[in-house]
Amino acid sequence: MSQSWPYPGARWWKFDFHTHTPASKDTTAWQAAIGTGDELTPKKWLLKYMEAEIDCVAVTDHNSGEWIDRLKAAYVAMKQQADSGNPPEGFRELRLFPGVEISVQGGIHLLAIFDVGTSSSTISSLLGGVGFPAYLHGETDQEKGLAITRDSLLIVIDEVIRCGGVVIPAHVDGDKGLLQLAPDSGRCLLETATVKQVLNKPELLALEWKNHDSPYPSLWNELKPDLASVVGSDCHTFRGSAIPGSRFTWIKMATPNLEGLRLALLDGQEISVRRSDETPDFNPLQTPEHFIESIEVSNARYMGRGRNPARLPLNPWFNALIGGRGTGKSTVLHALRLAYGREHELPPSSESLQTFEKFNKVSKNKSQEGALREDTSIQVEVYRDGSRYRLNWQQGSADIVVEEWDESEKQFNAADSQLISDQRFPLRLYSQGQIAALAGDNQQALLQVIDTAADTREQQQAFEVIKAAFLATAAQIRDLKKQLSGQEALQLSLQDTQGKLARAEETDPDRVLKNYRDSSRQQRELRRQFDHAAELASRLNGMASELISDDLPDNLFDANQDQSALTVMQSLKRAVDQARQDVENAAVTLQVQQQSLKIQLKSSEWFSDIDTAQAAYEELKATLQQQGVNDPSEYRRLVDDKQRLEAELKRMDALQAQVDELKQKATQQLENLQTARKAISEKRSQFLQTTLQDNPFVRIELVPYSRDFQAIEASLRKTLNIEDGRFADDIYKEKSGDALDKGVIADLMFTADESDSGQSSDTGTFEQALKNHKENLYRACKGEDQFSARFNSYLKNETDKRLEFADHIFCWFPEDGLQVEYSRKGDGKDFQPIGQASAGQRAAAMLAFLLAYGEEPLVLDQPEDDLDNHLIYNLIVTQIRANKQHRQLIIVTHNPNIVVNGDAELIYALEFGKGQCIVKPPGSLQDQAMREEVCLVMEGGDTAFEKRYKRLGKEI
Repeated sequence: MSQSWPYPGARWWKFDFHTHTPASKDTTAWQAAIGTGDELTPKKWLLKYMEAEIDCVAVTDHNSGEWIDRLKAAYVAMKQQADSGNPPEGFRELRLFPGVEISVQGGIHLLAIFDVGTSSSTISSLLGGVGFPAYLHGETDQEKGLAITRDSLLIVIDEVIRCGGVVIPAHVDGDKGLLQLAPDSGRCLLETATVKQVLNKPELLALEWKNHDSPYPSLWNELKPDLASVVGSDCHTFRGSAIPGSRFTWIKMATPNLEGLRLALLDGQEISVRRSDETPDFNPLQTPEHFIESIEVSNARYMGRGRNPARLPLNPWFNALIGGRGTGKSTVLHALRLAYGREHELPPSSESLQTFEKFNKVSKNKSQEGALREDTSIQVEVYRDGSRYRLNWQQGSADIVVEEWDESEKQFNAADSQLISDQRFPLRLYSQGQIAALAGDNQQALLQVIDTAADTREQQQAFEVIKAAFLATAAQIRDLKKQLSGQEALQLSLQDTQGKLARAEETDPDRVLKNYRDSSRQQRELRRQFDHAAELASRLNGMASELISDDLPDNLFDANQDQSALTVMQSLKRAVDQARQDVENAAVTLQVQQQSLKIQLKSSEWFSDIDTAQAAYEELKATLQQQGVNDPSEYRRLVDDKQRLEAELKRMDALQAQVDELKQKATQQLENLQTARKAISEKRSQFLQTTLQDNPFVRIELVPYSRDFQAIEASLRKTLNIEDGRFADDIYKEKSGDALDKGVIADLMFTADESDSGQSSDTGTFEQALKNHKENLYRACKGEDQFSARFNSYLKNETDKRLEFADHIFCWFPEDGLQVEYSRKGDGKDFQPIGQASAGQRAAAMLAFLLAYGEEPLVLDQPEDDLDNHLIYNLIVTQIRANKQHRQLIIVTHNPNIVVNGDAELIYALEFGKGQCIVKPPGSLQDQAMREEVCLVMEGGDTAFEKRYKRLGKEI
C-alpha cells in the first residue's frame, strides 16, 4: 500500500512527468513482446511504477492517448480489490495524469498533461485540433514516428492551454528539445525568435530538463524566465537506466490533480518543486522529530462546547490560523500554552501575561472575565522521536497528564514518565507582546531565548557545579579555621608546660623518679620476703606442736604375747618425737637466720643506694613544689600534658596545611569558575555567529559581561542583597554636574572604557578588574575598611549573619550584554543599533532572529503586527519558507501575505457564531473554497494571490 500520510493539508508527491507505454511505437522491446507471454499489460505497467514508489504518473506516449483508458481501467480494478481488503501484491496508490508527448512542427517535443479525470478521447481531440496527421494505411512504424503537427509550436501550446492542459516542453536540453544548443555554442538550434516567444508565454509553467546542470542558452540571461524545472524517467522499457523511479520530481500538492500541479509549478523550485537529481537526499515525507499532531479544546467558555470538541488536526509543516477578531485564534494558542505548561514564559507585568490571565480564569457569570469552565479540558497530541504522546490538561487539576500511544492496544495509556520539560517536549511559543519584549531594553528575556536555542545547559550546569564546589570548599575552610581558633592558646599552654618541665628536668627527674620507684618496689619486695620467712618459722613451730603420737588403747595388746608388736610401736613413737624435735630446731634455725640476714641487708651497699634514692626523691619533691607541683607524681602529668599539647598542635599544623591546600583548591576553583563563565559566553556567541551569519535583517553580537551600568549595578545589588537605592556612593552613583560617576561599578566601567571593549584581550582586562573589585568587597566583609563606614558595616554584619555571604561575592559575574543591530531595508546593509529603530523594525529584527534557528515547533501569534508589507514579505515570508522545510510552524495571522506567499500547507479559518468560536474544515491554497475564504477574511488577500500567482491563467 502507499506510504501512510495521515496529516491534512499539502504534502509532497513523487511525480514522473514523462512516461511511455506500448502505445509509443518507439518502445521496441514492448512492441516485440506483443502477442507473446511477455506482452506488457496495463497491470504490469502500473505495478512497475508502484514498485518504484511513484505517486503520480503523467502518461505521455508519443502522439497517442491509446493506453490511457486501459491504464485507468486496470487501476480501478486493482483499487477495488485493495479496498475490499485483498490488495494485489505490490499495490500502492497511484495517480494517473493523462497526457501526450506531441511531435510539433520544427521537430520539437512538447508534453501536454491533463487532469486525472481526462480520457483518451481528449488526447485524440487535441491531436486532431493541432493538425497531427492520422496514420495512413501501409505506413511503416518508422514513418509514423517521423510525423509532426501541421500547426506551429506556439499554436500547439495555445491549443493545449485551451483544452485545459499544462504545457511542458520535453527534454529541452536534449534531442528535439526547445533549448537544444548548436555544437560548441550558446545558440539554440531552434529559431531564436520562436524560443523567445515560447519562453515569454505566461501560460508556460515549466520545462523538462534531462540534466539539472545543463548549460543555458545565451538568451536565457536576457529573458530570465521564471519557470519550474521538472524531470521524468522518459521510460521506453523497463531495462537500462531510464526506468520507473530513476528520475522524478517532487511536487507539493494537497490533492494530486491538475490544479494542484498548476499551483506547484507556479511556485517553482524549492517552494513546491524539487528534482530528484538535484536534491537526491530530499525526503519530505520524513517528518520533523517533534511536531504537534492535533489540538483539541473541550467545554471552554467560547469553544468546544456541546457534543463535539473543537479539534484541529495539524500538518507537520506550516499551519496558518486565520479569522476575524474574537473568532478564537488566540484561544488555540492559549490552550497550547496551558497544555505545555508554558505560562512562566510570559514577561511579568506584560500585556501578553495580562491577556493570558484573563483567558485562564473560570467565569462564574456572563459579566466576569475568563474563557474557561469548570470542566474545560485540553488535549494536545504530539509526535516526538518516533513515538506519539498526548498531553492532557484539565481545569482544576494541578498536573498535566502525559499519555503514550500503545500500538498493540491501539490506544493512549499513561506514560511511565510524567515529566513535561522544554527538553522532552520542546516548543517555542511567542505572542506579539513577547516578541516586543525580546526587542526591548531589558535583554534578559532575549538572553534566555538564546540560552535555550544555543543549549547552554551543559555550560550553565558546569558553572553551577564549580560554584557549588567552591562554596563547599569555602565552608570547609571556615570550619577548619574555627577549629584552628584555639591554636594560639595551645601554643601558650605548651610553652608554660615546657618551661616547668625544663626547670624540673635540671635534676634529671626521670632518673630520680625511676630510682625512687625501683628502690621502693625492691624494698617492698624484700620486706615481703623476710616477712614470709618469719611466717614460715612460725608455721614450723605450730607444726611441731602437732607432731605427737597417739597412745595405744588399754587392754588391746598383751605384754607377753604381743611383745614384738609393742616393740615396733615404741620405735614409731620415738620417730615421731624425733621429727617434732627436728621441726622445732628448724623453726629456730630459720628464725635466727632471717633476723641475721635482715641485719646483714641493712649494712649492704644496696641499702645505701636506697637511702640515696630516697634523699634524691625528697630533693626533687622540694624542687617541684617550688614550680607549683605539690606531688612529684604530677611530673608525669606535665610530661603527658606536653605530649598532649604537642599532638594537638601537630593536628593543628595538619589542619593548617589542609587549610592552605583548600585555599589553593579554592583559588583553582575560582579560576575554573571564570573559565566556565567564559564558556557560557562563548557558546552564546558561537550560536549567534553561526545562526545570524549573513542574515540580511539582524545582527546580534554578544558583549561579555555587558557594558551596561544599570544592568551590572542591578546584578551586584542582587548579590549583595541591596536591591534598594542604598549605598549609591559605594556601589554606583551617576555623575551629576561636575561630579564624576562614583562607586564600584563606575570604577569597573572606567577600566572597561580604558580597554576599548570588544577585543578578547580587553575582556581579560575587564575580568582582572572585576576580580580586584570582588576582592575589595570580600575584605570589607571581613572587617577591613575599604568603603564608607556604613557600607563596610553593612557588609561585615551580613557576613556575620550568613558566613557564606562573602563567598558568593566571588561567584558574582555580570550578565552578558547584547548588541542588536537591524538593517533598515532588510538587505544586509546599513545596519543600525536597534535602539534607534521603530517598534515595527524592532519586532522585525526579533522575528528575523527567531526564524533563523531551531528544529522544534514554532508558534507565532500575529507576528505581522507593527510591520509594513515590505518587511512582512521580505522578512517573514522568506524565512517562513525556509523554516517550514525542517520544522512545524503554527502562525496566527491577519496578513494574507504570510498565508499565501508563505505557502501554508494547511489553513484553518475560524469564525464566531451562536456564542461559540467555530473551526471551519481546513484546507490548502489549492482549494478554491479556501482561497475565497482567505480573500474574504483577510484584507488584501486577492492582492497577495495576484502577487504569488500572477501567471495563473484562470480564476484564483
